Amino acid sequence: MTDGAAVRGAGPSRRALLVMVAAGIAAACLVNAFSTSQDLERVGRPAALWQPFLWEASSAAVIVALLPAAHALFRRSARWHGRPVLWAASHLAGMLAFSVLHVGGMVLLRQVGSALAGETYVFGPPVAGFVYELRKDVLTYVLVMAVFWIAERLGPWNEATGAAGLGEPVAAPPPALWLRDATVNLKVAPADIVWVASAANYVEFALASGARHLIRTTLQAEEERLSPLGFVRIHRTRLVNGARLKRLASRPTGDFEVEMDTGERFSGSRRHRAEALARLGLRGDQAGCGPS
Repeated sequence: MTDGAAVRGAGPSRRALLVMVAAGIAAACLVNAFSTSQDLERVGRPAALWQPFLWEASSAAVIVALLPAAHALFRRSARWHGRPVLWAASHLAGMLAFSVLHVGGMVLLRQVGSALAGETYVFGPPVAGFVYELRKDVLTYVLVMAVFWIAERLGPWNEATGAAGLGEPVAAPPPALWLRDATVNLKVAPADIVWVASAANYVEFALASGARHLIRTTLQAEEERLSPLGFVRIHRTRLVNGARLKRLASRPTGDFEVEMDTGERFSGSRRHRAEALARLGLRGDQAGCGPS
C-alpha cells in the first residue's frame, strides 16, 4: 500500500471513468475514419484506407493521453467554484494547452506514420491549420469536461460528495482511510481527523484522541484526497476538518482564526480566506461566527 492510500477504490474508479471516456473517443474516431474515406471517394480524391485511420488514430491517441491531466484540472477547478475568475481562467488556459498539445502531438504522429509508409504528411498553413483544429478542440474539451461532471455527479465515480468535490455536504463518506505511519498501516475514520499539516517531508495527521501520525506524502496530495470529505485549506501548511470547526473569526489584516471543537486554534492566511468561507458555506459577513 502506498503512503496515504485510501482504503476505498478511488484509483480504480478514476481509471474506469478515464477508460470509459477513452473508449468513446476511440469509437468516434473509428467511425470518422470510415466516413472520411468515403467522403474522399465521393469528391474524387480517393486515399489509401490507412491514411484516414492514421489521421483519426493520431488525434485519438493524443486526446486519450491528455485525459488524466484534463481530469486533474477538472477536479482542481471544482474547488474554485467560489472564485469564478480563477475557475474561468484555469479552464481557458487548460483549453489552450489542450489544443496546443493535441495539435502538436497529432501532427508528429502523422508525420512518423506517413514516413513509415513512405509518404510525407504536410499539416498545411500552420496558423490557419491550428485555428481550424482549435475550434474542434474547444468542443472536444467542453464535451470531455461535461462527461467528467456528469459521471462524477451521478455515477459511481463520486468519491465522497454529490458534486465531484464542489464542497457540498458529504452524503456518504468512506468508512475509513488508511494511513501509513512508518511501517504501520492505520485505519482512521475521517471524522476523527481534526487537522492535517505539513511537516518537512511528511504530513502530520492530528486525531481527536490526541494521537499524531506522520505520513510520508505531500499536503497537496492529501488535500486532493481529503477535500471532498469536507477538509478545508486555511493556510499553505494546514488543512482543517470543516465538520469539527467551532468558530471562524476575521482579523483586520484580512487573515482569520479558526477554533476547532478540540479547543485548538489556528491562524488562517488571507490568501485562503475566500475559498475557506465558500467551502464552509459562509459569506464574508458571517466570518465572525461558526458555521450553522
